[in-house]
Amino acid sequence: MHQYSWLPDYQQHVLYSLAHADDLIGRTGRILNTYTQKGTLGLKEVVDNSAIHLTVDSVAPLPEAIPRLASDALNQLRSTLEHIVYAEILHRLGRPLTPKEARSIEMPASLTADAFDNWLTQDPRKKLPPLHAGTPLHRRLHALQPFQRKDPEAHPLRILVEHTNWSKHRTPSVAATHIGAVIPDAPSADVSVATGPDRPVQIGDVLATVPASRRVPLSIWPKIVIKRPHTDSWHILMHELRYIEQWVREIAVPILITGTRDVTPLPPHLDISIGYTEFQDAIAASSRTSAAERTMNDIVTGVMREDLVESLALHPDAVDQLEAIKSWASTLTSNEVLQKVVRLQNSGPHELSAVIKSMITDALRAPEEG
Repeated sequence: MHQYSWLPDYQQHVLYSLAHADDLIGRTGRILNTYTQKGTLGLKEVVDNSAIHLTVDSVAPLPEAIPRLASDALNQLRSTLEHIVYAEILHRLGRPLTPKEARSIEMPASLTADAFDNWLTQDPRKKLPPLHAGTPLHRRLHALQPFQRKDPEAHPLRILVEHTNWSKHRTPSVAATHIGAVIPDAPSADVSVATGPDRPVQIGDVLATVPASRRVPLSIWPKIVIKRPHTDSWHILMHELRYIEQWVREIAVPILITGTRDVTPLPPHLDISIGYTEFQDAIAASSRTSAAERTMNDIVTGVMREDLVESLALHPDAVDQLEAIKSWASTLTSNEVLQKVVRLQNSGPHELSAVIKSMITDALRAPEEG
């Protein structure tokens, strides 16, 4: 607990708010992974003389929970910062805030130093001593403002505020499916692949053009993106959530509370559906692996699981056993998948067949053992 001694009692609420944001990001990631694993795009080949165009024939509708949960997570992260500012002022003021004072408390996000000064000098904030120039809270707020960066529009606080203003006052966050990459398994000069325009994928989009005389295996990677309202630029949704969450938890929270980021950041993950008698109990039950990291691990595991199935399915002993192998692979934990893939990769030419046969045997026995 000593590593979190920088967190005063009156700011312990932060741990639970960050955990709530992490849970929302985790729920977003789980739905996103399920969506992509079921197949996002339908494809169609269009013959054009001596070439074949691989085109988009259908796009699976994006679950509406994804942009809404992402919005909820971003709003929770912004609320966490504003709760810190409120608690800090209340603690330092030593008296209850009037209703008007309470309504004026927020986390400013100023693009210029003048705008920040104007925010501070507006009534009733200018009458609150904790916000006066030169005070610890004033310095901390000043250090976190977007104008501190050469490109203030790209500052994490600016991005967070724009996302949350949009989702609170206009529409839910705008998310969509884009084409991330189209990669030929064997690159060739006569194979043309689309890099994809920076817009949602549409029916009729041409993803690749290949000679009609031969088959060219392709790997097509869709990506789920979110639009930044103030720049109209698209960014991978889970990367955006991870970027903002890390900045809030590892930089903004410590600076607002201590004036420095040189402290141990609070852990991101905690099951807050459970009650904790002591704050130390909550810390002990927490995890340092964030929802964004867990989502990326799940994606990697999913790819490895598919690779494992494909490796086994190519063996002669796996004829007509693809579904049984898929079912078995789906029951393996992430660590088990990793161990089996590593075992295949480390097997020499002479032992590889025996290793694969052993795994196929395990897959076929699984229903009996279950």
